[in-house]
Amino acid sequence: MPKNLKRHGPAPAGSAAPIVLGRRSSAPPADDVIDVAPALDCSRVTSLFGRPYPVQFRNQGAIDAWTRALGRTEVWRRWQDPATLCWSIRQKVSWQLGHMHPMSLVPKEETEKVEANRRMLAVEVSTNLKYHLNKGTVIEATPALETLLTNSDVDLSLPMSIVAPPYRAQYLRFGEAAMQYLKVPASQAPDRVFDGVFCFFTPDSTRCAEGDTLWTLELVFVSKRQDRYNGHVALLGETDRGSTTVGEWLDKVLDAVAGQPADEFHRPMHAAVSYVVRVFLYMALKQARVMQHPEYDEALRRAAGLGERKRAKVLQRTASLYNSILVGPKSLPSGAAANGTGSGVAPHWRRGHFRMQAHGVGNQQRKLIFVAPVLIHAEQLQGEVPAPRSYRAGAAAVTWA
Repeated sequence: MPKNLKRHGPAPAGSAAPIVLGRRSSAPPADDVIDVAPALDCSRVTSLFGRPYPVQFRNQGAIDAWTRALGRTEVWRRWQDPATLCWSIRQKVSWQLGHMHPMSLVPKEETEKVEANRRMLAVEVSTNLKYHLNKGTVIEATPALETLLTNSDVDLSLPMSIVAPPYRAQYLRFGEAAMQYLKVPASQAPDRVFDGVFCFFTPDSTRCAEGDTLWTLELVFVSKRQDRYNGHVALLGETDRGSTTVGEWLDKVLDAVAGQPADEFHRPMHAAVSYVVRVFLYMALKQARVMQHPEYDEALRRAAGLGERKRAKVLQRTASLYNSILVGPKSLPSGAAANGTGSGVAPHWRRGHFRMQAHGVGNQQRKLIFVAPVLIHAEQLQGEVPAPRSYRAGAAAVTWA
C-alpha cells in the first residue's frame, strides 16, 4: 500500500478520453480474470451534465454494468465490505486491466500513454464503486456556509479524533464559493476547478481486532473544466483517532510529495484538505444545521409499487435525482456583517476559526466551537463580497486563497 499519496494527471481536456488498453491477448485468461470490457465502456465520465460526479457515473449505467460483470463473484462481495479500502479495489481493477490487455502487446511508443490511461481509469472506477457499494451520500454546503468556511481557519493543534466524516463513504460537492477559493494544483487553465471530493473513512479490521482504533481517510479530489471531467488528485492517510493533531496528519499525508514545489502543489492541496476538515468540523457542532434530502431513495420506493411500464417511466424521470445532505445556514448570520470604526479601511473579513473551549466545573472539559468570521465595513460594499485573502495566523492556523 502506498504510505500517503497517489497522484494521477488530468484526462485530456475538451474531448471524451478514449479507453486505451492495448490489444487483447490470445492466450487463455489467468485465473480470476473476468471480461469487464462492457463495464469499462460506460465507466469513463466525460460530461457531468451539471450533476455530481458519482451521480453521472451511475446514470451512465456503469454501476449496473459492473454488477452484471462481477455480481456473482467473491471479489464483488469483498468490495461491499465497509472495511475494504478504495485503494484495494483500485489494485484489483488495475490487475484485471493488466491481465485482460497485457502490456507486452502494447507498442513501445504507446506504453506511457496506456499506463497513464489505466491508472486514471482504475481510480475512476474504484472511487465510484467504493462510493456506491457503501451507499455513499452527496454532501453539499449552503452558499452561506461556504462563505463562512472560506473565511475561517483551522487550528492545526486540534486532535484528529474530532475530525470524522459522518459516513464511511461520501462525496463532498463544492459550490461556487468553494470552487473559487480552492485551486487545482499545477493548473494553467483558469476555468479548471474542483467539482468535489470523495471521502472514505475505513477502519483497519486487523488493527481494530488487536485493540487499536486505526482508521484510514482517503480523499479523492475530482476536477472539471466547463462541466467536463478533467482529472483527480488522490490522497490517503492513516489516523489513530487519538492524539495526532490535524497539522501532523496533514504533513504526513503530503510528505510523499515533498519534492513538489510549494506554490504548485503543497499550498493548494493543503488549502483543499483543510477546507474539507472545516466542513466536517462544522457538521460535528451541536448547533450545525444538517438536513437530509433522500430524493433518490424516495423515488425508488414510489416506483416499487407500480407496474412495469409505469415503473420504467418513473425511473427514467428520476435518473438525475440523488440522495444528499445539505449543511449550513440558509443565509449569513446577522453577526457576520459589522460596521467598523475609523475610515480609510476597505471592506474585509475578520477571519473566523475553530478551536477547543474550556467549560464545565473548573474548566476541566473541552468542546469544539466555531467563531464565525465578521465582514468589516460591510456598509461600504459595492458589488460582490470581497474574496478571501492569503492569510496565516502564526503556526496554529492555515488558509490559502
